[in-house]
Amino acid sequence: MTKIVSKKMSLEGWTLKEWFVGNWKTIKEGLKVLVPLALGWAVTNNPELTGGITLVGKFILDLGEYYFKEYTA
Repeated sequence: MTKIVSKKMSLEGWTLKEWFVGNWKTIKEGLKVLVPLALGWAVTNNPELTGGITLVGKFILDLGEYYFKEYTA
């Protein structure tokens, strides 16, 4: 297998797909917060209520992810 070496000050070998795959967990967690936050802002201008909606929304999305994924202990 050929190993790609990117020299200093070069983006040789960098691809958006590799970046996306490598950062998928961070992107997913960001979406799990931003989607409920946007919904909270759409419903109310109250910061406390928006924060509450964001926390409940993230909890529901985390619970859904746990339900659909297989985990072993």
